[in-house]
Amino acid sequence: MVNRIPSAKITLSYPLYACAFDPADPNQLVVAGGGGPGRNGVGNKISVLDTSDPTELSVVTELELSPSEDNVTTLAIGPRKDRNLTVFAGVNSSPEEIKKGKNDHFRVFGITQPGKSAKTSGVRISEVSRDALFVHKDASAYQRLLRLSHPYENFPQLGAIATGLSKEPEIALFDVPCSGGGRWKSRGRLDIPKEAMDLDVVQTGPDTYQLAYCDDHEIFTVEVSKTEISEPRCVYTITPDEGATARASFKSLRYLTPGFLITVVNRPNSKGVALHGYRLPTKDQENARLAIKGQLPKGVSKATGLAVRNLSPISSPSDKQGETQFVVAVAGNDSSISLFTLEHKNAASIDLLADLAPFQVLKGVHPSNITGLTFSPFTPPKSSSQGASELSVKLASVAVGFTAVVHSIPLKKHVDKSISERKGGPQRQSRYVVALKSRGESPLTVVTLVTIVVLILAIIGQTFLEAKDIGKPILGVRPYLPASWTKPLRKVPAASDGKTIKDLLSDAQGHHTQPLVIRYDENGETGSDGVPPIHVGIHDEEAHGPATSWENLDPKDRHYWKERLKKTGHWVEDMGESIFQGVLFGEIGGAIGNIVGEAL
Repeated sequence: MVNRIPSAKITLSYPLYACAFDPADPNQLVVAGGGGPGRNGVGNKISVLDTSDPTELSVVTELELSPSEDNVTTLAIGPRKDRNLTVFAGVNSSPEEIKKGKNDHFRVFGITQPGKSAKTSGVRISEVSRDALFVHKDASAYQRLLRLSHPYENFPQLGAIATGLSKEPEIALFDVPCSGGGRWKSRGRLDIPKEAMDLDVVQTGPDTYQLAYCDDHEIFTVEVSKTEISEPRCVYTITPDEGATARASFKSLRYLTPGFLITVVNRPNSKGVALHGYRLPTKDQENARLAIKGQLPKGVSKATGLAVRNLSPISSPSDKQGETQFVVAVAGNDSSISLFTLEHKNAASIDLLADLAPFQVLKGVHPSNITGLTFSPFTPPKSSSQGASELSVKLASVAVGFTAVVHSIPLKKHVDKSISERKGGPQRQSRYVVALKSRGESPLTVVTLVTIVVLILAIIGQTFLEAKDIGKPILGVRPYLPASWTKPLRKVPAASDGKTIKDLLSDAQGHHTQPLVIRYDENGETGSDGVPPIHVGIHDEEAHGPATSWENLDPKDRHYWKERLKKTGHWVEDMGESIFQGVLFGEIGGAIGNIVGEAL
């Protein structure tokens, strides 16, 4: 069992605030930051690092930015065109330009790579364009957040940026064509009442997307199509714990799938950090529901960042996510990184989150606060030629103290043994999971599974009751059930002969074709209640006296017969009276009538 995570560290010449891996190359990491405007002697830079060696990082190339402008605050890497990589960044213009009402905060850079890898000499970074997507002229505002939707081959991406320290918060959206080359197109913008703490974008179809963002206490979603951007809709609100007034607050948010979000929640008064997974609503009137939750170590009082990686990603936005494992990393204010695994399962066409479990805590990763956290891309190998022990997913983190660290988390092939393999059938599918053992699982998982089991049992129980026509219908399924399911229950003890009146009539009809009569056998031995036994046979008026059809019986006699047949266990209400149609009944009179009346 692997129990160690290799790491590599490098110290650069400037504070680092953002990092992002090349989506197509896990060995190429871009980091950025700087000392901001002024004569502090600390430059503003973008650096490309080679991460191919799990124990050593090296600088491939750097770009020195203007010392009169702000440092890089955000990074996201777009598509490639040939060997040119597009990098989107947030960099405020100089204070002088901002005073004039001009702030080209949205920057696009290109990384030109003439060779096949980042090690090849000649790699260089250059600025491609600079623009302003925010419309409000706020001197203190900057581009605090930047996210791109997951890249899919031959599909465009949607990007989103959000303000920080703005008096008029806003979110701007932009399109990134799959052809790359540094091109982009503004999609629209949103004015929001409170500043976004974090945001993310997911592609939900060939040309549809969803934006999710959170402020301190609420989660909002926005639907984005070719022609329309919906108004933000609040899908979840944090409420105070029972008996408390202070509320927890959201710090970070990431999509797992179009149906699930995971968030980092800082508890009030720095009393700890929780991970919450939410099932997103599918209808406008619904709210998100808590699907799973986990807890960071007690020593972490606040979180500063979140990163997530799907180890079995789908290849198209139209595909349905199958069973997979997510790796989740949360940076703490003590410079630690808490690592979790999270399972996405499919049960009876229902998607579930399960087993949110920690597998390692990386302590003291940096000498100062962690400012950026990101996972490398991971695409499962198509062949088994590459040994599972060689596979890893990389986690990069950067800090204000000039340091960048990359941890290589080992992976292994996993085959679900709970799925039986049929002889001659297809082999069980394999996927990749973290090779380190997780410790325990989220308590809410057990509660969720128990709740589902109880719900299923309740549905089965209600279906049974309705099938037997017991109680008030709720599901309304009785008309759609097979006739054999709706056979009524016997509500009284079975008759001494073990047969119902239906059985007796059936037996008699099997031997005779003449009209049948139900009567008391006056020659038979009386029961414990003093009443003669019931006899079913052909009608002989000379031998047994007159008989009357059920339809022509006096209501009082009908009542006597039903009560008597119920008491002997031959008939119950659920059988109905239609079973008596066409059957004759002997007279209840004289001594027999008195005996029956007394017995009832």
